Amino acid sequence: MKCINCNEKIDFEDNFCPKCGELTAKGYSYYKNIYNREMINKGDVVKQNNRFFALTSLLSLGIIIFVLMIIIRGNNLFKPIAYMEKQITSYIYGFNTSLIKTDNKYSQKIINNYEEAISFIKKDFSNQYYRCNSNLELSKLETELESDYEIPSVMFCDISIEEAKKIKDVIEKIYSLFPSIKGSLTNFTITNATTKDEYIAKFQPMYQFVNINEDIKEFNKVNKTQILINSYYFLNENILSKEISKVIDKNWYVKDATWESLIAHELGHYLSFSLYLKENNLKNITLVTKDNVSKINEVLEEYQKGDLAKSVINEALDNYNIKYQTNLDIDSFALQISGYAGSKDKNNNLIYDEIIAEATHDYYLHLGKSNPCSLEILRVIKNRLVGV
Repeated sequence: MKCINCNEKIDFEDNFCPKCGELTAKGYSYYKNIYNREMINKGDVVKQNNRFFALTSLLSLGIIIFVLMIIIRGNNLFKPIAYMEKQITSYIYGFNTSLIKTDNKYSQKIINNYEEAISFIKKDFSNQYYRCNSNLELSKLETELESDYEIPSVMFCDISIEEAKKIKDVIEKIYSLFPSIKGSLTNFTITNATTKDEYIAKFQPMYQFVNINEDIKEFNKVNKTQILINSYYFLNENILSKEISKVIDKNWYVKDATWESLIAHELGHYLSFSLYLKENNLKNITLVTKDNVSKINEVLEEYQKGDLAKSVINEALDNYNIKYQTNLDIDSFALQISGYAGSKDKNNNLIYDEIIAEATHDYYLHLGKSNPCSLEILRVIKNRLVGV
């Protein structure tokens, strides 16, 4: 059956042509009926055809299916989108990058206790897991590190399993050498540095994470204490395959340094920070409340000043000079370990925490065969950790 006006094909049941609006014979008969006109005036809608209802039904069914898929699959539903985003960003930058965001901030969140703070830290990264390639072996490795060393969130997203195992070995060895440092580190995460080669790995004692600008009397705050590893180095095999001495001056780090052993250097910073916490009777700085905010701020200020690190190095230097009947000055003592250990700030002052970090790096690689200066530093730290 076709419309007389525009020749459009119409159904017998149509009241008017869906294309031009011309009344059909059925439509003319319908509107001519006085009873039908009265029903229209009362608010009843005359059905044009079944298309609107069919489309509405299909849309509703689509929404229901989509919701069910999200319930069943969760964020994993968006993995194909994440994959495409990863390919595009890697192509733009010319090297593999990470989609994991380590700089999220949240406001006006109710955090009542330490357990809720830890849960929020875990949730921040579990919500991003769909951005990673699926790898059950890697997930198991991350879970083991979280459980064994009380690190709430470990995310090696897209790092090869071979490389992840090397990093795991570093973490395990440092924690076995210094078991008392458990419980202060909240995150160990792959990330993108601000510039591609800004750092290889970095210890961040405090990242303000939740309720940063809120009144401490109304909202508890949450900090992350984390080690970040740069995707530029650890997601790109063409860089990892090169000896570190071919990229960085061979005398800068301790002897035998590798890309993975540099994480021991960052754990050395964490070791030093742990000493600050323990000497101030703090387990961690994760949950900040009105009762502990002053104490936490005081410890962070002390850590920035570096007086405790300086006292450790000076004590180790005195012990070294007595034991070996020498008269090394502080600069020479540091440079015995590595060029990095002897690095200075803009005011030409030694950075004492870097000396501790490189001594830890040396100890990780060589244990009892480490440079005697490193051994004296670690001896002082171990004594202090036991004594507090």
